[in-house]
Amino acid sequence: MTAHVIGPVRGVRIAGMGTAFPARALDNLAALRAVPQALGGRELSAERLAFIADNIQETMGVRERAWAHVPGTPLDPASEETSLDLATRAAREAIDDASVPASDVRVVLASTSTPPRMSSTISAPLASSLALRAACMDMRTGCSGGLFALATAALHVSAGCEAALVVGAETFSKVIPPVSKVAVVSLGDGAGALVLRRDPSGSGALLSAAMETDGALGGLITTDGALPPTAEEMTRGGYLLSGAPEELSQIVPGKYEAAIRAALDRAGVAASDVDLYVPHQTSAPLVAKVAAAFGIPSDKAFVNVHRHANVGAAGWLVALAEARAEGRVGPGATVLLAAVGGGMSWAAAVVRW
Repeated sequence: MTAHVIGPVRGVRIAGMGTAFPARALDNLAALRAVPQALGGRELSAERLAFIADNIQETMGVRERAWAHVPGTPLDPASEETSLDLATRAAREAIDDASVPASDVRVVLASTSTPPRMSSTISAPLASSLALRAACMDMRTGCSGGLFALATAALHVSAGCEAALVVGAETFSKVIPPVSKVAVVSLGDGAGALVLRRDPSGSGALLSAAMETDGALGGLITTDGALPPTAEEMTRGGYLLSGAPEELSQIVPGKYEAAIRAALDRAGVAASDVDLYVPHQTSAPLVAKVAAAFGIPSDKAFVNVHRHANVGAAGWLVALAEARAEGRVGPGATVLLAAVGGGMSWAAAVVRW
């Protein structure tokens, strides 16, 4: 297969960013205590639990996550935050940060694997909650959806749209299989958003974006229950995450490398010229492995998975927002973005700040 590659798209820039998380934050120990099914329901000593929690941080780099829902407990739609709620908060922060009038935001692109409704978009109610009159589109390409959305937004802005809103949001806690320790400790909830707008100075640009999909690999990470939902499928757990995690872990690094190579080649940028690498955050070792494959030093690979775990389509958006807040990116910086997600899709982009 060959990636679809676009760019450069000049005269566009990221003008504002925002993030949002549920109030319930749990470290590894608290998460394991909250979901005892993940440990087979066994009664473990405090020392043993602490050892497991510390081992998760050492091997995956994950320390904390925020959840709107406790996996394995009854869902409470009336009181629990949804992906739309988190998306709205992150988007409002991004628009305020960008200081753009609502009337300038003419395109809204949202990505999630955990929408609050089966048959409606998340982008349309998101725009409505923000009082935006915009063309609204969902990008359902898994954890890489935000990069597909960024590429699409850049094309719209370059064609005359004053500003576009890109949002990724997830509430994985509602679809985590409680018997899976890996899923319990590795997945979190959150949202990230950015405003992309025209840059009359011409200094900002999406130098490239590479996107690729292989639906034959979709079963590696999925919720395989058929829609509309049935009681039988709910009992079976068909609407919880499932797949082949070991096979997935074997494939993912190569997909990152393929997308990054295509994006760098299109941008005409060497890996050594990248000021900051900001990937989707699944584990610290994966970030390091992919960075090392391109000779990107560890101090140029941004990692925040310890704070939030894997927040899906929000992953690189949250990471980029936090990198920006920490002063890691600024005018003229060359930033490499990358993500791999269910579907299965993978993407990378090179942004000139």
